[in-house]
Amino acid sequence: MTLPPELEALLAARDRPLRLWWRDDDAGRAAPALDRLLDLSARHNAPVALAVVPQWLESACAERIKRCTRVSVLQHGVAHHDRAAPGERKIELGGAVALDALARAVMDGRERLTGTFGGLFLPVMVPPWNRIAPAVLGALPDWGFVGWSGWRATPPDHAGLRRVDAHLDAIDWRAGRRTRSADELWTDLVGLLRAGVREPIGLLTHHLVAGDEGFGALDRLLGVVQDHPGLALQDAVAAFGEGE
Repeated sequence: MTLPPELEALLAARDRPLRLWWRDDDAGRAAPALDRLLDLSARHNAPVALAVVPQWLESACAERIKRCTRVSVLQHGVAHHDRAAPGERKIELGGAVALDALARAVMDGRERLTGTFGGLFLPVMVPPWNRIAPAVLGALPDWGFVGWSGWRATPPDHAGLRRVDAHLDAIDWRAGRRTRSADELWTDLVGLLRAGVREPIGLLTHHLVAGDEGFGALDRLLGVVQDHPGLALQDAVAAFGEGE
């Protein structure tokens, strides 16, 4: 697999490799698809940040994750449960739930992930459906979080949190969960670089819906990223620990 000439030119013009990071959502349940994803991470020595739903977490899944050497765990809401008011778009971290009740649920989930994963867990929130109410976002530091990760179209930054988003979605949700080709992702990356999006740029995958085609495309893409001198895949610890 080769990169488009325009992307090659943009990378060649830089004085250092372009920093990427990899986030995979909706972890928590033991599944062959998760095994496949983690096997890809190991084969390519590619760090992956798993957004784990606390109330989904099964012991077999936790043990499988803890056997990995290139994994970080982020918190993916509480139960991936829609709390939207009637007529609103899906949201768990907001909607019709009272803030104090949500606070208890979120912090209980954080404590569960901390107790299960120890140093693999980063106190970073990944909102389900990439949506979070402003009041909830503002409360995250008081609830023990140092960062959050959404989608590039989600709300603005919060001064007390390190924000590191996903930008390149491997799934086209509006076209029946279609696997997007590497060429589509490279084209998106060109657009992001032209727009001056700050690094690291996030690759977003969903192991539960990837399928054979998706895992094959991911395998090839990770190979290119790991081999190309103009690209660097960093782990979540570096992504959320670095300064602006």
